[in-house]
Parts: sequence; structure tokens; C-alpha cells
Amino acid sequence: MDQHLPSGSNVENYRRKINYEELETKKIFGEIEEIEDEVDRKFNRFKNFDIISHPPRDHRYLNYRPSDPIKTVPGSSFSTRIEHEWSLLGGNTPNSIFIRVYRRRIDLLRAAIIGPPGTPYHHCLLFFDICFPRNYPSIPPKLHYRSYDLDLNPNLRRDGRVCLTLLETRFERLKQNWLSSNNNEKWNPNESNLLQKMIRILRQPPKDFEDLVAGHFRKRAHPVLLKFKENNYDSKNMIDLFVSLFKAFESNGAYCKHHLDFLKSRNLQSSNARCGSNNQE
Repeated sequence: MDQHLPSGSNVENYRRKINYEELETKKIFGEIEEIEDEVDRKFNRFKNFDIISHPPRDHRYLNYRPSDPIKTVPGSSFSTRIEHEWSLLGGNTPNSIFIRVYRRRIDLLRAAIIGPPGTPYHHCLLFFDICFPRNYPSIPPKLHYRSYDLDLNPNLRRDGRVCLTLLETRFERLKQNWLSSNNNEKWNPNESNLLQKMIRILRQPPKDFEDLVAGHFRKRAHPVLLKFKENNYDSKNMIDLFVSLFKAFESNGAYCKHHLDFLKSRNLQSSNARCGSNNQE
């Protein structure tokens, strides 16, 4: 099953999208020199779909054991069905989805989905652990959202439950843009959990996706901070969040010091406000 590799076009489309966003950033700040290092090289090699040996120890369904393990042996109807899924995913995984499956546990899968543009989830990485029951596809897969103990969406619960029609249909929905979002929604960092989720994922990336997390947020650091600054937030909580995000991106290797003008402007405004208050007194 190793021959089922992702199509080059999927990966290339994603890289092209990243390059376009970098170009837009350079139009604002000019050329920003960042040296390509091992983080970038590993990210550029990260496949949309890949088959690896063992599942990660932190997989939600690692300890789930079927009542009839014989169904997982090669040549069984279940094994044949899973191989068919792998074949489809290997050549058709969308460029915003990254999937890892496991030879030693063919019933398990881990997926990362990039939040779609035009929604509050743009630039976010959403992770899901998936388990296929032995009578799949008659019964839908088990699905667990890795929430990092944060609430982001009524359909993505803090306890990991996913309230989507995906659970009532087929796995094919994962290969579509099924994330429940309104394309008319705007970026809203008042939902600061989105930004806190970025920080937590950077600090604790899911196993087997470390290279994706590091490279993704290295590339997305500038547009994320730009979006934050565009809203001109001035509350202490949001300023503190900006500082935490800035530090996380810098620790990950992104050059972000040119974004500190945001803090300087906020400090100046605060200073002017205090002066105005003292003058009135």
C-alpha cells in the first residue's frame, strides 16, 4: 500500500497558496529575509497523505479493541475496504487536509484540516482522531476533535465531540469542505480561543504532525499577526494575547519584530490617554 502517494498537484497547489500569501505580506512590509532551515525543509516534504507504521500513543482510540479482530487481517472485507479508502485518499486528498494512517492499526486515522479562507478559522489547524468500526461503511467512523480544552464552534465541542452530519453519513464527507462555517463570517479575534489554540498547538503538536505544525505557523505568522492588527484591539487581554502569539511565532523561527509597531502604537495611545486625563484634572 506504500505506492499510494499523494498527487503532486495537491501539494503544489498548497505551496502556491502559501507563496501568494507571502507575496501579499511583502507588498506591505517589503522583502523579509528568512533563512530556510530544517523546519522549512521538513514542512516542504510533508505529504498530504502518508502511511506510517505505528499509531501515536496519544491517539484517542488507541486502546479501542474490536470484538472481532479477525476482520482486520489482510484479505478480509474490512481490510479490503480500508485499502480502497487509502487508495482514494492517496490520490485525492484536498490540499487543505493532511492525513496519516497506520499499517499496524488500519482502523485508525489522524487528520489535520486547515481552516478555510473567508472564515474565522482561516490559518487555524484543526485535528481529528478517527476510528473505523469493523462494519464500516454500514456504520460511520468514530470521530474525536482535539480541542486543546477550548471551545471554538458549537459543532466542535470542548470534550472532543463532533456534532456534524458526518456522523450520520459516509467518510467521504471528510474529503469535502464539511467544516461548518459561514463563508460570510469575518475574522473575529474577540473569539480569542482561536488564537490561543494556535499557541497551544505550537507548544503541543499532535504526534506525527510536528513538521506540519512548525512549518505551517512559520509560514502563516505574518498574515495572522496582520489580521490581528487590522482590528486595532486595545483591551489588555487582547494585547497580552498578541504578545503571547508573537513570542510563540518567534520561538518557532518566524521573524516578527516588524509587527511590534502595534505594541508601540498602543503604548503611545495609552500614554496620551493618561496625559489627557491628568490635564483635565
